[in-house]
Amino acid sequence: MTPSYPSAKRNRLRIIMTATALALLLQSGVAGTAGVATATASNTESKVTTNSSKAIYTTFQSKLKQKNGLIAADAYLSNRITQVTSHHLTLMVLQLENARLKSLTAMTDRMLVPNVQAKIMKIYQWNDTFTGLMKRTQDSSLQSLLKEARDSGYKLVMIEGSLYPIMNYSAFQKYNTNLKPDISSYMNIMATETKKIPAEDGGLLIGYQEILLRAINQERFLELYPTSNRVKQVQNLLDSYTMYTFYGLNNTPLFDYETNKMMPNAQKGYTAVIQRLATVDSPFLDKLASFMDVVSEAKYEKTTAVEAWLDINVPLTDDSSR
Repeated sequence: MTPSYPSAKRNRLRIIMTATALALLLQSGVAGTAGVATATASNTESKVTTNSSKAIYTTFQSKLKQKNGLIAADAYLSNRITQVTSHHLTLMVLQLENARLKSLTAMTDRMLVPNVQAKIMKIYQWNDTFTGLMKRTQDSSLQSLLKEARDSGYKLVMIEGSLYPIMNYSAFQKYNTNLKPDISSYMNIMATETKKIPAEDGGLLIGYQEILLRAINQERFLELYPTSNRVKQVQNLLDSYTMYTFYGLNNTPLFDYETNKMMPNAQKGYTAVIQRLATVDSPFLDKLASFMDVVSEAKYEKTTAVEAWLDINVPLTDDSSR
């Protein structure tokens, strides 16, 4: 792709960047994890006063509002995680996320400058990091840019032949112990998304079972925290994963364009998850099981009966991610 950054691609990347592992969810239960988080937060809040917490909150906001304040605000907050109430910490972490998202466009534009991309490409290695690149260049201006990107809360990814900064949600997980349970869960979901992005250039990058496990975690979040400040973001994710599950993407369709047959790996993956999680209460899984019954009866071919089921149960909209 050319070193430009169209708004359409920018919006798509934000969706990609916007689950806790299902194994954790099934072993301890999200509700159980939330209980631990609440208890920890309560213990922390008993050691701090509202006034001292508010003072830190005020200072944090002033640092964040300064020019290029992302790094200073994060460093300040990192050293005061246990000195603030769960309420104030959660507010600050959400404000930090908003600020990083807002600044991401400018950082992306700086990295996509043709000569900058050329310099990075010369030293780039597969699955590289900003830190790795910094060690392999003697260009002080490039080192400075890479360090700023890393310390501002971004990570490096290769997308369609160009190197981009995206949100590094794993960097937020250091705050999880004292965050409100819903935001802690949200950050885990988003960290999973950015550790391995699910799709690129009209194709899926993760397996069919992983698609389902992420969707179930997103669904569980919405059930547990219907009034969370981040419901919209998780709902958008679940909407995308629903399309991935029942339709696939242009370059990785669920049903082969030539044979009209369901992809064999999807058949196996979906069936395995449905069987393994038969006791899990999940409307998403129930819908998938119903779909698989119809598809199985059609001998895994996209017949008119399968299409009719999809039209009724998972209708496509104008902005569906296909």
